[in-house]
Amino acid sequence: MVVPTLGSLVSGVIARAVSKGPRVYVSDAEDGMSGNGTQDDARQDDPVALARAFASARYHAELGGEPLDFGVGECVPEIEERLPASEYAFITAWNPDAESQPLVENTRSDDALVARLDATGAPYRRTWAQAPDGGHREAGWLVAGLTAERADAIGRDFAQAGILAWRAAEPVRLHMLMPRPDGADLPHVDWIE
Repeated sequence: MVVPTLGSLVSGVIARAVSKGPRVYVSDAEDGMSGNGTQDDARQDDPVALARAFASARYHAELGGEPLDFGVGECVPEIEERLPASEYAFITAWNPDAESQPLVENTRSDDALVARLDATGAPYRRTWAQAPDGGHREAGWLVAGLTAERADAIGRDFAQAGILAWRAAEPVRLHMLMPRPDGADLPHVDWIE
């Protein structure tokens, strides 16, 4: 099963990416992608499967000390204590349009997203999304103090299929940035057209 990049999820697997400062370096694959034969579980042409994959991912925020683990539908008081704000978002620029990209392209997209986040003035911290089985990992950013509407707009600008957004003391919600398909009654998932 593949898990998010909230926009990319469907094809490649990030090979043992480790965060060093604000960038991600890949240890054993020249282009940062390798396959494990499980990527067909969530496809761009199946938005419900894609939403399920994003919703089942684990997210890991680097806020000093051990990364804080969280997921869709969970409250995250530890994050809210360490990075106080009224609203939060997780946004990535990796693998736009749910299409696997080489590391150099993902890095270029990430750099552009960092510039965009800098322009907002909102604090952000390196965060990554990972499939429950550890098979797919993708870098992104936890942003504090960004409204859901603004986060949705940034996600769209970077051609992402979805982002995470939530208000302090409320469960994390997945915002799928596409029309709601039939049969898409998933908990903690909003379809944003």
